[in-house]
Amino acid sequence: MKYISKKVLQLKQKKIGVSNIRKKTSRSLKTAKSLRQKSTSAVNSIQRRVLKIRSELDEMSNTLQHSLAQKKSIQRLKINAEQRLKQEKERKNQVELEISSAMDEAKDQLVFTLGTISDQINEIRNEIRLRNSTAKKVDKIIEEYNTKKSRLSGQIKRALQSKPQLVKFMNNSKKNAAKLEKRLPSLIKTEKNIQKNFSRINSIIKEQTKRKKIGQAKLRRIKSRKAGEAKRILNLARKLAIQMLAKQIKSSRKPKVRRKASRKPKVRRKASRKPKARRKASRKRR
Repeated sequence: MKYISKKVLQLKQKKIGVSNIRKKTSRSLKTAKSLRQKSTSAVNSIQRRVLKIRSELDEMSNTLQHSLAQKKSIQRLKINAEQRLKQEKERKNQVELEISSAMDEAKDQLVFTLGTISDQINEIRNEIRLRNSTAKKVDKIIEEYNTKKSRLSGQIKRALQSKPQLVKFMNNSKKNAAKLEKRLPSLIKTEKNIQKNFSRINSIIKEQTKRKKIGQAKLRRIKSRKAGEAKRILNLARKLAIQMLAKQIKSSRKPKVRRKASRKPKVRRKASRKPKARRKASRKRR
């Protein structure tokens, strides 16, 4: 019984230890799976984000190329307009010189030509102002796109820098989860085996306890039977003692044989008369 009690204590301690390890392993596995899922989600999010940013950069590059081409075109048109403006100004100066020396009819024609040249000069100036304004807008757009492009490029760089760490973390989490998944069934099996052994020993203890109770009950019955027999024997002894005592008393009460003794003649004493006188005196008193 001591061996079984010791075995039960060992199994209880082992069961507690294995149960704690199994619970800890389950928590670690849950954590590893959660980390793997989070890291995988983070890596996928980075990939989607990088693809989105690259798509935006592609669109931005196309827009930027268009704006740069537009800027070059504006600059080219502006240069052409400035050249035409220069030519028209020279032509205007020439006409003004010719007007000063021309006659009336020729002068009127030159004045009309001068007016036309002035109008063209104004148009060219307006065109140059418009080109300058458009060039400023395009420059602003180009600057904004360059700033945005630089910012997106920085985001891609940071994302790609953090991706290897996340991939490494994801792989480590995956390995840990796989390792724990392999270990957990073994711990569960060990815990079940301990529980089976514990149940088997409990059954043995219950059986022994049952047998012990049966043995104790049997022993009590034997003791009770022996006590009953002893009591019966004692009662019989008492009865026998009483009977023997009764016989002794009965035998002691039988009449004994007496010898006849010779009768001696009794000597009678003569009574004195004085007492009689007293009687008479007493009678007189009455």
